[in-house]
Amino acid sequence: MGYVVKVDDSGRIKLPKNLANADSVIIIDAEAFFIGIPIPKDPLTETSGIIETKLSVKELKEVAEKEAEKDALGTQNDDRE
Repeated sequence: MGYVVKVDDSGRIKLPKNLANADSVIIIDAEAFFIGIPIPKDPLTETSGIIETKLSVKELKEVAEKEAEKDALGTQNDDRE
């Protein structure tokens, strides 16, 4: 869903009420426009149910470290599940 908001003389905008629960907003400069991504006050609580996994935190950390190493070395990852 998109919103049209006014910009005041100081360059400030007022977020719509349903987005106003954010402490911060990531602003991405996309040339002629920008993209705003609200960051919830408690991101872990807000996102805890988005992805379901049977892996433990330790296992997830190991997977992330392997992926980061492959990315840093520029190798391809053909064994993604």
